[in-house]
Amino acid sequence: MKSKLLALVLVLSGLAGRGQDLDDIKKYIILNQFDKAKPELDKYLANAKNATSAPGWYYKAYVYSNLARQANKPVPESKVLSQDAFDALKKYMELDAKAPLTSEENNSTLYNLYYGLYGLGVKMYNVKDYESSCDLFKKTLDVHDYAYSHNLNGPNGLKFAAHDTDIVWNLAVLSNELKRTDDALMYYQRIADADLGDEKYAEAYDELVKKYRKEGNKELFNKYITKAKKHYSSDPYWEAVEIEFAVKGLEGEELFKAYEDLLVTHPNNYMVNFNYGYELEKFIYSQDAKGKDISGMKKKIPELFKKAIAANSTIDANMLLANHYYNSSFDIVEEANKIKGTKPDDVKKKNDLMAQSKSILLECIPYGEATVDLFSKQKTFKESEKVNYKQILDVLAAAYKQKGDLKKAEEYNKRKGEVDKL
Repeated sequence: MKSKLLALVLVLSGLAGRGQDLDDIKKYIILNQFDKAKPELDKYLANAKNATSAPGWYYKAYVYSNLARQANKPVPESKVLSQDAFDALKKYMELDAKAPLTSEENNSTLYNLYYGLYGLGVKMYNVKDYESSCDLFKKTLDVHDYAYSHNLNGPNGLKFAAHDTDIVWNLAVLSNELKRTDDALMYYQRIADADLGDEKYAEAYDELVKKYRKEGNKELFNKYITKAKKHYSSDPYWEAVEIEFAVKGLEGEELFKAYEDLLVTHPNNYMVNFNYGYELEKFIYSQDAKGKDISGMKKKIPELFKKAIAANSTIDANMLLANHYYNSSFDIVEEANKIKGTKPDDVKKKNDLMAQSKSILLECIPYGEATVDLFSKQKTFKESEKVNYKQILDVLAAAYKQKGDLKKAEEYNKRKGEVDKL
């Protein structure tokens, strides 16, 4: 404090001859009589001639800043004084670009404003006055941004970082608490643009990704999903959101093309392989498939489900693959039944198709049994899950009957009755 006072005395003495009014005010400042200095400064600056002179604004900033930090000063009054001090300091630097007074004091007044406003913000937060706290932290951030953008360093090498992480995050949290969605998104964007990767900041990336997904803004969606995946690579959520956005609103060939592109970037992703397989399976039995060559799709479907199962062996993936083989088997039976001729070639073709049907049906067994095994480990069931459970037991019973294992077929038929008791 002593060195700071000496520096101030030097600054004050350097202003001799600038006018008796300001000299009188300086005496109050030297004696720390800020309550007396304030009204005199206000009168001094009310004079149009004095208002264009830079030093008066510096002293207003200094006096108001000190008054704002007085221990018993009510918070609302301190807030107003701090804002007035900040405005005065900016006015001083606007009128005198060299700003010798702030340079000689190493911008202590500016930095004191920052820490004073921050302390008030914390104080209001602790008493749960979130609106006041938010407003005070905003003003704190304004001081930080001004100091950083003007390269104003403080005493003893003190210097603000480009991003005031704590203040910005406090403002994001408070804006959410106060339901100020647009403000919260603005602070989230500052967090994300600073490329911060602490676990707590995942919320910032999530809200931005949701915003731009909803708006259909591909450029900004990709920007923030890429950052999120970099920082939180172990969380599958981000890839799921990315995949969902890539196929949003697409149908038919456009949808399949999008999945093909995703297979290039996400070749082993469960969601890509499962959803693509599901969409193809749905398509081949739809009216849209009539008259089209779907042989390639039928071949691709089991490949996709197998890759999905390799990534994550779920009830859904195993059951859909088992059902695919089951349905494909009966598709071939229908094709065979269309052959009515009795010539040797016709008979051979029909027999070959029936053999192929049996072979494909048997391929459903390992995936059907995997489905049953997963169901058996489940503790509770929705009615729809019971329906699926019984349906896969039907598939297995049919497959084992075709295989000639009637005992196993009967075993699976009996288990259907047990499902109703779950």
